[in-house]
Amino acid sequence: MSAGRTAVEQLRADLSGMVERGELPGAIVRIEQGGETLADIRVGYQDVAAKTPLAEDSIFRLYSMSKPITSIAIMMLAEQGRLTLDDPASRFLPEFADMRVYESGGPDDMVTVPIKRPITVADLLSHSSGITYHFAGVTPVHQYYRQHGVMRDTPVGRMPNDGPPAQSLDELVARIGQAPLLRQPGEGFDYSYSTTMLGAIVERATGKRLDGALRALIFDPLEMTDTGFFVEDADLPRLVTNYAALPGGLMPIETPEGSEYRNTGRLLDGGGALAGTAQDYLNFCRMLADGGVFKGRRLLSEDSLRAMMTPRVRAETPPLSIPFGYGFALGDAASEASGLQPAGTASWGGSASTYFFVHPEASATALLMTHMLVMPPIETSNSLRKLVNGAAMALIER
Repeated sequence: MSAGRTAVEQLRADLSGMVERGELPGAIVRIEQGGETLADIRVGYQDVAAKTPLAEDSIFRLYSMSKPITSIAIMMLAEQGRLTLDDPASRFLPEFADMRVYESGGPDDMVTVPIKRPITVADLLSHSSGITYHFAGVTPVHQYYRQHGVMRDTPVGRMPNDGPPAQSLDELVARIGQAPLLRQPGEGFDYSYSTTMLGAIVERATGKRLDGALRALIFDPLEMTDTGFFVEDADLPRLVTNYAALPGGLMPIETPEGSEYRNTGRLLDGGGALAGTAQDYLNFCRMLADGGVFKGRRLLSEDSLRAMMTPRVRAETPPLSIPFGYGFALGDAASEASGLQPAGTASWGGSASTYFFVHPEASATALLMTHMLVMPPIETSNSLRKLVNGAAMALIER
């Protein structure tokens, strides 16, 4: 048996073992290079209790794997001349005109100072805007976010005493405009609602709602027919049950029938609210790996992709410390040595343990789709990445 075939069979066996032990509900893995499928693995269940097997067209919650899609949309609009990366965000989001930065005090007696310069579109792309997430820390700024509902309505990171979340994208923009920044714009990486704000810029630059704008810019050209912010009732049988990985095993936390994706009035969060199939996202990855082209149609220039894949800031997202560009973590020797991201790749993942990377120089991509939220001390998400990366590096010629 060839080394490549051995790597595929070992990955299949490892994932199947995790399913059998109740550590993983199910997973789809696709690894490709130069148009050739190197691995196509599907194991486990769409719903564990019902023993409904995962299907090729199962619909997964992308969570933060929405971010690269919205970031690509921004770069497309820049190429069309509708914005520049140096534009102040306030050109499109006047709610950002008078933002201030935390200096001292608690959430109720906070001292803030004016921003030294405006947040730019580039700052939002690189998560160096000073905006944060309510669940990304416990500082007074994070406490302010929780108290004042500076968040969307999602199970990720929510606590019982949080204030009522924003119900629309415009409402969230307004709340972030009034919230203190964690640091001055451009002074460092903070994982954040920055990409959500980019989605608002897409809306205001195009004059379209975000779902329609992404459909026209990306989903239709890439034949991503099952990707969007909503799942219609006719497609609910394909939506996976969402699980939380706990020390005692997997616990269902959202069924298709009770899913927020049925709510057509939900907040359109380009940073974390899309859902789609493995094939849809693979089409997106193929475009990235092939230099901005999909089936002979160019969506984005090679220069823009290179700009996105140029290090801008260092992202400290334990256990990774890794260069970050515009919308992507950029693999280096250290991240490859850790097993968490191969060198030379652009990558990101989602809260439900989904993950992808593209290796443009090798015209290769790897994709993992699954459906479980993982919190410390559980390490399943990192274990999955290491398994997928190990197999991919055995298969891909670099």
